[in-house]
Amino acid sequence: MSVKVNVLISWLAHAVTLGIGFLLMPYILHTVGDSTYGTWLLLNSIAGHAGLLYFGFGEAISRFTSKYHTEEKWIELNRTFSCITSIYLISGCIAFLLGVGLAIAAPYINDWPGHALSEIRWTILILAMNAAISIGGSSFGGILMGIQRFDVERSIVISINILRLVLTLVFLHVQPNLLTLALIFLAVTVAENAATCICAFRFVPTLQFRFRHLRRRVYRRCLSFSMFTFLSLIAEHLIYMTDTIVIGFLLGPLAVVPYYIASRVCEMIRAPVIQVGYVFMPRAGQLHSTSQDEELQSLVCRGFGLAFVLTASALIGVYYFSHLLIEVWIGTGYLKSSWLLLILLAGQLIALPTQLIRHVLTGTGFVRLPALLFLAEAVTNLCLSLALLPWLGVYGVAIGTLVPLVVFEGGILLPMGARQLGLTVRQILRRGIVPQLLPLSMILTYSMLIDGLHPQATWLHVFGILAGALVVLLAGLAAAERLKLSDDLPEPAPTLLNQ
Repeated sequence: MSVKVNVLISWLAHAVTLGIGFLLMPYILHTVGDSTYGTWLLLNSIAGHAGLLYFGFGEAISRFTSKYHTEEKWIELNRTFSCITSIYLISGCIAFLLGVGLAIAAPYINDWPGHALSEIRWTILILAMNAAISIGGSSFGGILMGIQRFDVERSIVISINILRLVLTLVFLHVQPNLLTLALIFLAVTVAENAATCICAFRFVPTLQFRFRHLRRRVYRRCLSFSMFTFLSLIAEHLIYMTDTIVIGFLLGPLAVVPYYIASRVCEMIRAPVIQVGYVFMPRAGQLHSTSQDEELQSLVCRGFGLAFVLTASALIGVYYFSHLLIEVWIGTGYLKSSWLLLILLAGQLIALPTQLIRHVLTGTGFVRLPALLFLAEAVTNLCLSLALLPWLGVYGVAIGTLVPLVVFEGGILLPMGARQLGLTVRQILRRGIVPQLLPLSMILTYSMLIDGLHPQATWLHVFGILAGALVVLLAGLAAAERLKLSDDLPEPAPTLLNQ
């Protein structure tokens, strides 16, 4: 399938995922209450760090599957699959054992106000089992991504999220507690891994997991690639998953809720843009392995521009209408979330386009310097957040996330990535950003006009504004494509700044 089709499929799946998450979040919050929901978010954030036990092999299996599937080297594909799967199985066992340790240490970690210690311990154990199964079976999803069967992988995601919606609506109302939420997570994870396993063996009939395929040289090759993506994974967790833990332990579970609302909306905006990068990574590896440099450069510029226009459009909408969305979606009393969202999303205006470049560089095998840079950014993020939190509260955590994104992603990664891909920053801006100025100006004009009408905080107005913005954005993108703004501009002469 083409890149455009894969991107559209990924967007469709994430539209369903985000829509279901959008519906479930206020339902869960108001069903279990702020205190229980804050505790759930804290426990889930701790469990989420089990994702570090992937050790960065997710990108490795996707990249090497793409390479060997294209070259029809089935033995090497099976050896890579077997080696990475064996690592995942061990990692899953480690995740569960860590969960057992956390369950034992639960009374020393927090007082868990409003909850029995037995409930907390069982919830931790179920979340640990969920993490173990998720890690152990994730190589099958990597196979589907590597062979670019995003239609199959995304269809599974859609089905699983519908299942999650049904289970939550049916069972949470009967037993509104932490254990019910944890058991729903576990059931969904089991179903998802079973489905990806079946599909992986169906679409790659030669796929095998055998002990005879385990080779030391394959472990070394995968490790040499994944060790730097693992650093990126650590960095991503520090940047996007430690904020909830820091706020929960230093300010209490209740303080987590308004920040999580903002970060959740930010994640809903990030998700479809990130999917562009996941689709581009195996395609970039394919183009790089066949030395199609010009097409690879064109892919980067188009993707950078697409990520920028989507993020910038969302930022404009958040500035004018986020207070309406949060009031209708969650309720009154969460105005703080609107300002937090604006700060968090401002950083994504730079981070998301450059993250696409990071994915492309991963697809081409250039991972060391981006990973080290990402880790430095994450450490800076954590230190700055901890320094600002006593003075500015949750706003300090948001600012601590914003500043390193601007400095490291825009100031260092962008020019470094452009140079590695044979481009200049000016070329990326010219071919990627300039064509998006027309649709962005149309979105800005539309937002200002609608804001002047003083819309009410109702679902009808929110959906109407969103639908109108989507029409305006699509019309602007179509007009920009028709005018071919990038082709009308002369190629800039090289200077010392862009050489």
